[in-house]
Order: sequence, then structure tokens, then C-alpha cells
Amino acid sequence: MRKDVLTLVGGVSVCLSLLLTSCRTPESGASSPPRSQSASQSDGQPADLPLPTSMPLRDYEKVLYTWLLKFDYKKLGWKHDKGVRDTGPFIRNEYFGTHPAVRIFYSPEVMRWLEGGRQGDIPDGAMIVKEMYTAPGVLYQDLAKDPKYQADPDAYEAMLGKLLTAWSVMVRDKAGSKDGWFWAGPSGAGEGQTIAEAVDSQLDNYSHAPYSSFGAPCLRCHGSAENMFTFSALRNVEGFLPEEYPLRFFVDTSWRSPDHLSSYPLSLLKDDPYAQSVFEIPELQRPWEDSEVPGLQAFLSHHMGQAELSALPMKNEALPNPNSAFLKQFPELARSVYLKVRPFPSQWADHVVPGPDGAEAFITSSNCLGCHGGLGGLPYGVTMFLQTGPNYGEGFNVSEYGEWRWSPMGLAGRDPIFHAQLESEMAYVAADGMMTPTPLKGSVADTQTAITNTCLSCHGAMGQRQLEIDAAVDPALDPNFKVDYFYLTQVLSAAEPKPADYAYHKYGELAREGISCVVCHHINEPSAEQVSSWNPTNPDWLTPLTPKELAFGLFHNSTGRFERGPDDEYYGPFKDVSTRPMEDVLGVKPVHNGFMKDSQMCGTCHTINLPNIGMTQNPYPVLDAAETNPAFKDYSHTIEQATFLEWQNSAFAQGENDPNSDFKSCQGCHMPGGFETLDGSIDIDQLVTQVATIQDANYPAAEHTLPLEDIDIPLRPDYNRHEHVGLNVFLLEMFDQFPDILGVDKTDYMTGADNGVDLAIDNMILQAQKETVDIDVKVEGVSNGVLTANVTLTNKTGHRFPSGVAFRRAFLEFLVMDGDKVVWGSGRTNSVGVIVDGKGIPLKTEFLPSPDAYQPHYQLITRENQVQIYEELNQNAQHEFTTSFVHRVYSPKDNRLLPKGWRVSTVFKPEGQVMEQFMASTDPHGVGDDPDYQDQGPGFKGQDALTYKVTLPSGVNTSALSVKATLYYQSIPPYWLKQRFTTAPNGAATQRLYYMVSRLNLEGTQMENWKLVLKSAEGSLNR
Repeated sequence: MRKDVLTLVGGVSVCLSLLLTSCRTPESGASSPPRSQSASQSDGQPADLPLPTSMPLRDYEKVLYTWLLKFDYKKLGWKHDKGVRDTGPFIRNEYFGTHPAVRIFYSPEVMRWLEGGRQGDIPDGAMIVKEMYTAPGVLYQDLAKDPKYQADPDAYEAMLGKLLTAWSVMVRDKAGSKDGWFWAGPSGAGEGQTIAEAVDSQLDNYSHAPYSSFGAPCLRCHGSAENMFTFSALRNVEGFLPEEYPLRFFVDTSWRSPDHLSSYPLSLLKDDPYAQSVFEIPELQRPWEDSEVPGLQAFLSHHMGQAELSALPMKNEALPNPNSAFLKQFPELARSVYLKVRPFPSQWADHVVPGPDGAEAFITSSNCLGCHGGLGGLPYGVTMFLQTGPNYGEGFNVSEYGEWRWSPMGLAGRDPIFHAQLESEMAYVAADGMMTPTPLKGSVADTQTAITNTCLSCHGAMGQRQLEIDAAVDPALDPNFKVDYFYLTQVLSAAEPKPADYAYHKYGELAREGISCVVCHHINEPSAEQVSSWNPTNPDWLTPLTPKELAFGLFHNSTGRFERGPDDEYYGPFKDVSTRPMEDVLGVKPVHNGFMKDSQMCGTCHTINLPNIGMTQNPYPVLDAAETNPAFKDYSHTIEQATFLEWQNSAFAQGENDPNSDFKSCQGCHMPGGFETLDGSIDIDQLVTQVATIQDANYPAAEHTLPLEDIDIPLRPDYNRHEHVGLNVFLLEMFDQFPDILGVDKTDYMTGADNGVDLAIDNMILQAQKETVDIDVKVEGVSNGVLTANVTLTNKTGHRFPSGVAFRRAFLEFLVMDGDKVVWGSGRTNSVGVIVDGKGIPLKTEFLPSPDAYQPHYQLITRENQVQIYEELNQNAQHEFTTSFVHRVYSPKDNRLLPKGWRVSTVFKPEGQVMEQFMASTDPHGVGDDPDYQDQGPGFKGQDALTYKVTLPSGVNTSALSVKATLYYQSIPPYWLKQRFTTAPNGAATQRLYYMVSRLNLEGTQMENWKLVLKSAEGSLNR
């Protein structure tokens, strides 16, 4: 029981609610001086312990844990509770307490505060030590009645020391965080364990959720206290208010069985005659049960001990050795494939909390997961979770944190694909610097720095931004983020050496979180004044028809730039929210902001305007002028990623309030309200749940809570999930199979579920199969030995498909079958996803070796080495195909499927050059006269039709022939991998990527043979 010992979600049951509401007392209201107390007694001596902020974490834990295990607080004469007490009901072997059974000791500083009516502040160094015991508390109350303990209270106290299982400790240190408390949850010594062994075994090391910290998830409940984050009350303390009892809860007799005493430390009582006489009653005197659900064990193991479970070795699904076929196809780094690669620090090292004055601009999601991470069943209840079995955590975590954690947004800072790409960009720029004349407008170092900061404004959004903010007021800080910061952590002991750049560890912790909670919930819309006062001098940039708010956003708030709200406000979609707990804990107020539901918010990162090194023309002066980085000002710009613009130029962005329109926002697709499993066994149209799990009105009674109206968390019938997924299943498979390298714990902290990454992958596959494309195949017939078939693809997405970075691709496999035998095929691959010809030889076009060696867009395919690939291809100034984001000088091909309602960019000319030039990025390239890529007016269908004319081998029985068309998707196609392995082969990120992809096990998945199945359709001559 080492962690935050969190609690039960609202709504345990109707009968329990009735039981619990009767337990509230007048002391739950406003503070008042005690009616009767024994003020003459000493409150004991203060602890002679250092403050937590004075030492590294492990060093302080060693001091504190040793002090606790020696029971030094008892030796100081501290006041304590009147006895071991329950914190909730115990019914049918289920304990519904907010903690296990507890007995609390109070330092003299806390006692003075309590005796003063809970007024004012509590000074640093004060402590609240909560001893915790296996529930129910009545067990220890009964044990105290044993005649031998009645005669010898010291013996009873000694026995309690043996039965204690853990502590939950609060140490006051206002310098450490906004709430001003250090929270610790060490366990007692195990059976046969010495104090030193017990202490050393639970010192934090980032391999699991921390046992102790500032800003702990304990605050999700303690934030509901009226003040000072404690529910402590004099009525519980020995020697005070003798006429009042601590809160009492219903406890049945289900625990009075030999089984309850079978585990250590209660097993110490199994041979005690008195304990046997009162703790082991006949079965028929216990509540009837057909079966038992291990609720208490779930309480102990799946929550309070989840840190230990997380630390256990995880199942490694990767291949034990490199894939020989992969090494043969990509031999560039084969010699390094057994070398140790550079891992990312554990996610548990990412912990930046609000300071004493409140939150900075950015804090880590570790501050959010307690309230927004879901609860997975009894004894806590079910919130933002779908429970599919009897055990806690058995089901699907659909909480905000739970699904964000495994989304590409939540993984963006650790994304091994991105880090390898960034490494290549540095190599490309270094090569530019060696050219004569160089195409660079500035030095190599300045250009590399500008690229890094630009990329990390999304992928390392919080770290890059917070460093920039802090450096503006601290001249000792360099405002330019360096990739090495991703690997910095806070040292845990003074014995650990600090690297030279240790001052930047906070920014590394923030950056590893990618696009984290506080990034999106800080984004504000431009003010009306900003929009109205923007009047470019260029006469044709804006016209009376310009949608000025949209144009302003595109020009000023793209490429990761956005309007950031105040540090002390987080935006959300709901108006009726409880603000006090978040204000007290974080110093931040949740505020309604309708912009959270606006697709323009997504457009800030999904419209990327980048320079093109080597481009000599300036076709888009608007895009050039929109650049704010001085290092990029002199380059010609184009839109590198246009997903938001593609949506804006589609039927899905039109008719928002028209029920007959096709309107669907970004959030409407990527933050659904319903839930469906891949196998269809669960299909819920709309989830209804609370959106936060605090200690609210439905919890077991506690003293000194905030008024109930301040802790009322309503059910939301319009809950939206934080899926945030596309189709990058290959990325998620890497996180699934290499958690030790990429550093994300596969066991969920709040719910104990271990299928979060699997759910994210299933969400992607479900989206791929149902929401991406439709395929129709019609076989026209066979004439003169030539089979003719027409294939039509319909784009169902609200943007181009594929969308996003240029190297995503989808390709058609078209097979002519004689029974189970393939007699002709276009678009087949080998086992590592490389497209091959009819003999199984990789096509040269798969690696783009020369300017004309690529698959053009087809309207007619007649040969097996012709393949319809939907993709964007770019070339640098030397006409070499490139995957660089900043060398896109020529665009010979962009035939990605256009969305329904697409219009050619010249349609936007009446709206001004800002709109037309941004919308030019949605135009296709290299598609010839294909009518499916020509403007057809508002009724544009978003389709592509092509014809296959297949010369059949002689002797084929045409009456038995069938055809099958399948669309596949690759987020990292072979040519992209090849360019990574050849561009920066000595880079740590590149070698890490090679290590993982060479061992990635896709057998038996929807991505087998390195291609994701999207949709298939079949046809035959007889249909």
C-alpha cells in the first residue's frame, strides 16, 4: 500500500448512499472552535526532520521512511485518534472506505491549528501521519477489548505496530507546490524484513509511479477539504470532545471468517484465542453470498499497490531477434542492430507541479490523471470506464487522461519516428552547409536551431514554450530547446551526478509529454479586437468577402502558434463546473470556452507553414509573410501539412447548424461520444459519465469538506472521449512492444487496466475499416483474353486521404484469382511491406532512386508493376526525392483522395489572397486530366475511379475468375525508412528506430506484412 490511497467514485449504490448521508455531522460545515477540549495536555514535540525541498527525493524518502518505521512520531508524544477507525462501510467483503482503516497522529503544529478552529495557515514542518490497517476498523476496536490488552495497553500498542500495513503522510512544505504538502505512502516492513530492507525496497527510482511526491494524486480527494487539504477534526482526537465519536459507518459481519486472518499481518492473530472467538463466527451468521468478488484485494492490489504491479516485468511482444527479411531489405544499420539504444526516461519522471504561487504556463499531466484518469470498479465505482468483468480495472478506460495517454498526441514527445525525422533534418542542413554556394540563408547552427524549435512547438510543446517563457526573464537560460533535454530527469539523490545541462531538466519533462492536457486547454480564440485591427497593406490580401476570423487564424495561428490564455485559467466545453478543487490544488480556474469545440483550435497545429531550402521562386508571398522566425524569413514557404485546410475546403466544414448538411468538426470525428469494440460486442451510441473523480457528495462522509455545491460533479450526457487517433498503428505497436525503450507504462495508474495501448490500436483499426474509404469493384467482362474491371474509391474522411505528413501513403492491391490462386496482381508486397512485381521482386519505384522513378497517378493500369498509390511526393532543389520537411522544392505528385465538397483553390480568389494561397495547398498535383481531380462544383463526390485491363495467362478458365481490390495504408513506407537509415545512420534516434522496427512483430495483426488493411471488395464475371 504505497501510493496515494485514493477513493470511491460517486454513486456506490442507492442503499449505500442512504447509509452514508446519515453519517454527516454539523462539523462537516463551517469551522468553529471546539465545544470541549483538554487544552492542558501537551501536544508533544515537533519532528526534527529536514523539509522535503531541502533534499533530493530518494534521500528524503530514506530519512522519512526510517523515521516512520521506527515509530518516532510516537516517541515524540504526538496526539492521535481515539482509536483505529473506518473511513467507509464494509459490506459483503467489500470495503468502501476512502482509505483502509486508519489511526492518525498529528504533529504539535497541526494540533495548534485544530485547537484554533482550523483557522490560518499550518507552518512548514508540520505533519499528519496516517497509520493504515487492513479494514475494517471494528476489528481493532474489538481487539482492544481483549482482557490482556485492557490490562496492558502497551501490549495493545505493540500489537498495532505489528498489524500496521502502511502510512499515508502529509509533510508541510509550502515551497514545494501550490497545495504546500509533500505526500508519502510507504509500506510497513514485510514479514521477516528489517527496517533498512523495508526502506531500501521502496525508494523511488522512476520504474513505477512515485510512492512520494509533491502534487500527488491524493489531491483529487484532499482538494475537496474546506481548507489546508485535510479533513482532520478534533472529534477524532484522543482527549478532545469526549462526548463525540468519530464518524461511524455500517460494517457487516462478512469479514468475521478465518479467511480474513489468512494474510500477513493479520495472520499474526490466527492463533490468538480471543481473536478466534470474536473474529471467526459460523458461516450462517455471515451475509449470504453465492460468490465472492475480491473487492478488498482489488483495493489493496489494484490501486494502493499498483505502483508495485507496474514495476513488474511487462510482457514483451516484440520479436526476440531482428527480422532477417527486414535486415535483408534494409541492411544499412544491420551491424548496429544488437547495440544498446538510447531509451527515453520513464513517464514517471515527467512531473512538473504548480509552484507556491500557482501553475506556470505549463504543467505535466501527472497533475491531471488523479481526477481525470477514471475509476475501474468496486470499491471505487465506475467513472469514465466500461467494466466488462468483476475485477477492478477489467474493461476499457475511456477517461480523458486514459485515452490521451495512448494517442499520438500524448506520445508525440517520445515519438521515435519524429525523433528520427528530426535527426535527418539536422543532417540535411549540415549537408546544405557544405554546398558551394550554400542554399542556406543563415548559418548551419542557426538553421538547425530554428527547425528544432519549430518542430518542438508541437512535438515538445510544453517544454519548448515554457523554456522560451522562462528565458525571457532569466538570462541564465538559453531559450533554444535542445533535443538532449528530452533525456534529462530530476536527480533523485545527491549521490547522482548532475549533467552540465541539468538546469533544463524541467523542460525535458514537459517536452516528453508531447501535446499534453494543458496545451489544448490553454488555447484561446483570437480576440475580436485582434481580428478587426488586422488590416494588411497589400490591397488584394483581404476583400469584403474574406472570412476574416478564419484568415486571421491561418496567418497568425498556424505552425504550432496559438493564442494562450492566462496561466491561471484552463478552458473546457462545460459551463456548469465545480471550480474550487482545481483552484485550491493548482491555482487554476476551469473556465468555459466555446473555442474548445471549434475546429480552428485544431488548425493551430494541423496547418504547418514551412520554409523550403533551395527554392528560388516565391509563389506564395502570403505564406512567406506569415513566418515569424527570423531564421526562416528569407525562404520561400509552402504548406507542409494541410489537414485543417483540407477539412475547411470540404463539405464537412459547411452548414454547421444545418441538420441536413455533412458538417462534422475535427472533434466530432476524433473525440467521439460513443464506444464500439472492434468485434462489435459493445456498441454504445453515447457515454454518460462524470468527467472528474473527486471526493464529491457521493463519497463516504468526511468532516470539513467544501460545501456540497462546490464538489458536485454531474453526469455528462454529452461526454466526448479523448481518442485523438488517426491511423498510425505502427507507432502504437512500437510503444506496445518496446515500453522499456519508449518509457510509457502499459499499466494504467488509476484503473489498473493494462489494455490502453490495445484500445488505441483498436480505435485506429475501427476508424480505418468504418470511417476512411469505401471501395466498389465491377468486372466488365473478358474480351480477347483481357479482363476489364473498374474500381471506385470514395473518401469518407473530412480531409484528403492520406493526410498529414507527406510520406503517409495508401495503395491498391488488385488481384485476379482463379479460385485461391492469384493469376495476376498489382500492388502486392513482400513481408516487410515493399511493393513487388509479379515475380516477387521489389519495384525500383519503392525507393525513388531517380527523379522519374516513381509510380505516377493512373487512370488505367495494365501491368503488374503499375500500382495506384495515393501519396504526396516531393523533390529537393536537385530534383531528388526527399522526405525532408524543409526541402520541398518540387511536387511532382499529390493524388491523395480529395474530400467530399472539395473546390479548386482559385474558387477562393474572391475571398482574397490570404485564403487563396493557403487553400492552394489543397490542390492536387500530377493527376493529369483525371476528372476525379477536377473541380466539379459544390457536389464534388470525393472519389477516384480507375480501370484495370488485365491480359490473362493462356489456359485460364475465365468462368471461375474473380477479382479482389484491397486498399492498404502505410504510415512509414519503405522509402521513408530507407532515407532515415541512410541520412543519419550514426544518430541515436535513427539507431533506436532501426532497433525497434527490425524487431517489430506484426504477425497475426491487421498490420501483417507492414501494411494496414483498410477496405476490400470483390467481384466476378457472374455478379
